[in-house]
Amino acid sequence: MSILIPFLFSSCSAYEEVELRDIKEVEVLRMDGRTIALRVDVLVNNPNGYRISVEDPDVDLYLNDTYVGKGRLDSALTLNKRSEQIYPVHLHADLAGGPLLMMMIGGALSGEMKLGVKGTVLARSGMLRKRFPFELEERIDLRSSRP
Repeated sequence: MSILIPFLFSSCSAYEEVELRDIKEVEVLRMDGRTIALRVDVLVNNPNGYRISVEDPDVDLYLNDTYVGKGRLDSALTLNKRSEQIYPVHLHADLAGGPLLMMMIGGALSGEMKLGVKGTVLARSGMLRKRFPFELEERIDLRSSRP
Protein backbone atom coordinates (compact mmCIF):
# COMPACT_ATOMS: atom_id res chain seq x y z
CA MET A 1 0.00 0.00 0.00
CA SER A 2 2.81 2.46 0.80
CA ILE A 3 4.28 1.87 -2.69
CA LEU A 4 0.97 2.72 -4.37
CA ILE A 5 0.57 6.18 -2.79
CA PRO A 6 3.89 7.64 -4.09
CA PHE A 7 3.08 6.19 -7.51
CA LEU A 8 -0.29 7.96 -7.55
CA PHE A 9 1.28 11.28 -6.60
CA SER A 10 4.10 10.94 -9.11
CA SER A 11 1.64 10.20 -11.91
CA CYS A 12 -0.25 13.40 -11.08
CA SER A 13 2.93 15.46 -11.09
CA ALA A 14 3.74 14.25 -14.63
CA TYR A 15 0.90 16.38 -15.98
CA GLU A 16 1.96 19.01 -18.54
CA GLU A 17 -0.15 22.07 -19.36
CA VAL A 18 -2.41 21.80 -22.40
CA GLU A 19 -1.97 24.81 -24.68
CA LEU A 20 -4.56 26.54 -26.81
CA ARG A 21 -2.16 27.74 -29.50
CA ASP A 22 -4.36 29.48 -32.05
CA ILE A 23 -7.82 30.06 -33.44
CA LYS A 24 -7.70 28.95 -37.06
CA GLU A 25 -11.24 29.83 -38.14
CA VAL A 26 -14.54 31.03 -36.73
CA GLU A 27 -17.72 30.34 -38.64
CA VAL A 28 -21.15 31.67 -37.72
CA LEU A 29 -23.47 28.75 -38.39
CA ARG A 30 -26.65 30.52 -37.31
CA MET A 31 -27.48 33.90 -35.82
CA ASP A 32 -30.90 35.34 -35.14
CA GLY A 33 -32.38 37.60 -32.50
CA ARG A 34 -32.20 34.94 -29.78
CA THR A 35 -29.33 32.56 -30.50
CA ILE A 36 -25.94 32.32 -32.12
CA ALA A 37 -24.30 29.04 -33.18
CA LEU A 38 -20.59 28.94 -34.00
CA ARG A 39 -17.91 26.54 -35.13
CA VAL A 40 -14.50 27.55 -33.84
CA ASP A 41 -11.47 25.65 -35.16
CA VAL A 42 -8.77 25.74 -32.47
CA LEU A 43 -5.18 24.50 -32.54
CA VAL A 44 -4.52 22.66 -29.27
CA ASN A 45 -1.34 20.98 -28.02
CA ASN A 46 -1.76 18.11 -25.55
CA PRO A 47 1.78 16.98 -24.58
CA ASN A 48 0.46 14.40 -22.10
CA GLY A 49 0.52 10.65 -22.67
CA TYR A 50 -3.23 10.36 -22.15
CA ARG A 51 -6.42 11.65 -23.74
CA ILE A 52 -8.18 14.55 -22.03
CA SER A 53 -11.93 15.16 -22.06
CA VAL A 54 -13.05 18.79 -22.07
CA GLU A 55 -16.34 19.36 -20.26
CA ASP A 56 -18.42 21.65 -18.05
CA PRO A 57 -17.60 24.93 -19.79
CA ASP A 58 -18.42 28.26 -18.18
CA VAL A 59 -18.13 30.60 -21.17
CA ASP A 60 -19.09 34.26 -21.46
CA LEU A 61 -19.63 35.32 -25.06
CA TYR A 62 -19.00 38.87 -26.30
CA LEU A 63 -19.76 40.54 -29.63
CA ASN A 64 -17.95 43.81 -30.27
CA ASP A 65 -16.93 43.90 -26.57
CA THR A 66 -20.56 43.66 -25.37
CA TYR A 67 -21.68 40.67 -23.28
CA VAL A 68 -24.34 38.71 -25.16
CA GLY A 69 -24.78 35.46 -23.22
CA LYS A 70 -23.41 32.18 -21.88
CA GLY A 71 -21.88 29.79 -24.41
CA ARG A 72 -22.45 26.02 -24.30
CA LEU A 73 -20.65 23.19 -26.08
CA ASP A 74 -22.88 21.32 -28.51
CA SER A 75 -20.80 18.14 -28.35
CA ALA A 76 -18.10 16.55 -26.24
CA LEU A 77 -14.48 17.33 -27.03
CA THR A 78 -11.65 14.84 -26.43
CA LEU A 79 -8.02 15.84 -26.94
CA ASN A 80 -5.82 13.08 -28.32
CA LYS A 81 -2.69 12.15 -26.37
CA ARG A 82 0.70 13.62 -27.37
CA SER A 83 -0.75 15.61 -30.24
CA GLU A 84 -1.00 19.10 -31.63
CA GLN A 85 -4.02 19.34 -33.87
CA ILE A 86 -6.99 21.41 -34.92
CA TYR A 87 -10.27 20.60 -33.20
CA PRO A 88 -13.66 21.90 -34.36
CA VAL A 89 -15.54 23.27 -31.34
CA HIS A 90 -19.28 23.67 -31.88
CA LEU A 91 -20.97 25.99 -29.42
CA HIS A 92 -24.10 28.07 -29.11
CA ALA A 93 -25.44 30.77 -26.85
CA ASP A 94 -28.86 32.04 -25.96
CA LEU A 95 -28.39 35.74 -26.40
CA ALA A 96 -29.22 38.26 -23.71
CA GLY A 97 -29.31 42.00 -24.02
CA GLY A 98 -31.08 44.68 -26.03
CA PRO A 99 -28.15 46.08 -28.05
CA LEU A 100 -27.85 42.79 -29.93
CA LEU A 101 -30.07 43.93 -32.79
CA MET A 102 -27.96 47.07 -33.24
CA MET A 103 -24.76 44.99 -33.18
CA MET A 104 -26.20 42.63 -35.79
CA ILE A 105 -27.17 45.55 -38.03
CA GLY A 106 -23.74 47.14 -37.54
CA GLY A 107 -22.06 43.82 -38.30
CA ALA A 108 -24.15 43.33 -41.43
CA LEU A 109 -23.21 46.81 -42.66
CA SER A 110 -19.49 46.50 -41.91
CA GLY A 111 -19.25 42.82 -42.86
CA GLU A 112 -17.42 41.82 -39.68
CA MET A 113 -17.81 41.47 -35.92
CA LYS A 114 -15.40 40.89 -33.06
CA LEU A 115 -16.07 37.69 -31.13
CA GLY A 116 -14.74 37.37 -27.60
CA VAL A 117 -14.95 34.35 -25.32
CA LYS A 118 -13.83 34.23 -21.72
CA GLY A 119 -14.30 31.55 -19.12
CA THR A 120 -13.16 28.19 -17.85
CA VAL A 121 -13.43 24.53 -18.86
CA LEU A 122 -12.92 21.36 -16.88
CA ALA A 123 -10.31 18.95 -18.25
CA ARG A 124 -10.63 15.35 -17.12
CA SER A 125 -8.56 12.23 -17.58
CA GLY A 126 -9.51 9.35 -15.30
CA MET A 127 -9.40 10.63 -11.72
CA LEU A 128 -7.40 13.75 -12.63
CA ARG A 129 -9.53 16.89 -13.00
CA LYS A 130 -8.41 20.47 -13.46
CA ARG A 131 -10.25 23.70 -14.35
CA PHE A 132 -8.51 25.91 -16.93
CA PRO A 133 -9.19 29.60 -17.60
CA PHE A 134 -9.09 30.94 -21.15
CA GLU A 135 -9.72 34.19 -22.98
CA LEU A 136 -9.81 34.57 -26.76
CA GLU A 137 -10.74 37.22 -29.28
CA GLU A 138 -11.19 36.90 -33.04
CA ARG A 139 -12.65 38.94 -35.88
CA ILE A 140 -15.41 37.19 -37.84
CA ASP A 141 -15.87 37.95 -41.54
CA LEU A 142 -19.65 37.78 -41.92
CA ARG A 143 -19.44 37.79 -45.70
CA SER A 144 -17.73 34.39 -45.72
CA SER A 145 -20.08 32.82 -43.14
CA ARG A 146 -23.10 30.75 -44.04
CA PRO A 147 -26.51 32.43 -43.92
